[in-house]
Amino acid sequence: PHKSEREMNAKFNKGQRVRVTKKDGEVVEGTINDWDYNCCTFDREYSLDYLKNGDTWTLIGIPESNIEALE
Repeated sequence: PHKSEREMNAKFNKGQRVRVTKKDGEVVEGTINDWDYNCCTFDREYSLDYLKNGDTWTLIGIPESNIEALE
């Protein structure tokens, strides 16, 4: 099956384990949930699911430059 052009352009894939550095400098590890284009900057922005205090949180609007692949 062919991947859509949208998927092929993404640097990180849904379900991929990554480490993210947040704006405040905190580093969290989690799983890519989805990505989209920022309409203003045309940069790719990702959302991340991660565990915090036993709950799943979602971080949104993460620039590609703040993400590091773990796998």
